[in-house]
Amino acid sequence: MLADLDLLMRARGIDTIVVPMHEAMHSAFRWLTRGAAVTRGYAIKRVDKAPILISYPMERDEAAATGLETLSAHDFDYDRIFKSAANAAEGYATFFDGLLRATGSGQRIAFFGNLPFQLYLGITEAIERRGWRVHRSNGEDLIQLARKRKEPWEIEAIRSVGERTEQVVDGVRALLRERKAKRIGDLKEFVSYEIARLGMTEDHETILSQGRDAGVPHSRGDAAAPIRDGVPIVLDIFPADRASGYFFDLTRTFCVGAIPDELRRIHGYVLEAFNLAADRMRAGTAASSYQALVCDYFESFGFATTRADPSALSGYVHSLGHGVGLDIHERPSFSLTPANHDRIEVGDIVTIEPGLYFPEREIGVRIEDTFVVREDGRVETLCRGDRGLEP
Repeated sequence: MLADLDLLMRARGIDTIVVPMHEAMHSAFRWLTRGAAVTRGYAIKRVDKAPILISYPMERDEAAATGLETLSAHDFDYDRIFKSAANAAEGYATFFDGLLRATGSGQRIAFFGNLPFQLYLGITEAIERRGWRVHRSNGEDLIQLARKRKEPWEIEAIRSVGERTEQVVDGVRALLRERKAKRIGDLKEFVSYEIARLGMTEDHETILSQGRDAGVPHSRGDAAAPIRDGVPIVLDIFPADRASGYFFDLTRTFCVGAIPDELRRIHGYVLEAFNLAADRMRAGTAASSYQALVCDYFESFGFATTRADPSALSGYVHSLGHGVGLDIHERPSFSLTPANHDRIEVGDIVTIEPGLYFPEREIGVRIEDTFVVREDGRVETLCRGDRGLEP
């Protein structure tokens, strides 16, 4: 939430945050500028004030469409500065110096976003010579921290992506039930087409894997492989809305034909772990405690976990979940690392996705829903489809 960013800025003594965007849209810039459809620009966030968008004349209408206060880069002598600057870092330092003074920024500034590392190291040094104090982070990203809790309209945007994602999954179920898909690639082509048709984008290739591939959590699967009876098919689908940029994340494990007893048993363990985490999760608690809870559960049945053996390739070999928003992986983190202090909060959007993987036995099972943390502190799924093995 934007109000959370003000709290974070005040706690660290930061007067102004600058989030530049150089040619490629990224989540920090998209969030601060309400999805400004520009190819270059700068978001200026002064503590306790609304963001300002700095754009270029060719995209002035796109900038104005955000509803934010907008200024032109040329208002700050952009052309003259860069024609006379000794190098790019000096040019940007002079440009930012004028911009920050004109917008009434305090002396303590911070840069966030997807920045060209080599350029902003130089800009930091050059702008500090002009009297500014640049905040040095220990690795924390204040924009990402502020984006953790979602506004009501963000939750509805994510819910909308979820409804369309479920439509795609329904189509995959039908293809499997009716035996209309012969290869994994047939399913992949259908998913890609439907994602695009429903106004979404496939940020990375959807995971559609079976048998041994399903036993490797992020294997994308072999498109040429024929669909086989009696082995798990993992569908992990995580599209983003084409307009808003918000993601959704959903995983189901299917099996066509007779379901082997071993697969049904493994699926039962995963479903029980899923329900355990979803039933127990509450606002105000440490996110990592739920990873520990599920590790406890799986270890009680003798399954390997990465808590007990970080190099494990079979058993429970990944985290319980993650936040979802303008990035597919956001805060909170469920990691068991000592540096993880994330807590579950009202307004969080999180996934719960336990799994068990045995590639040598051609078994992999993962079940995943996207949840919202409600005002009463409990989690509510944004998914509707059942979690059974039968498509």
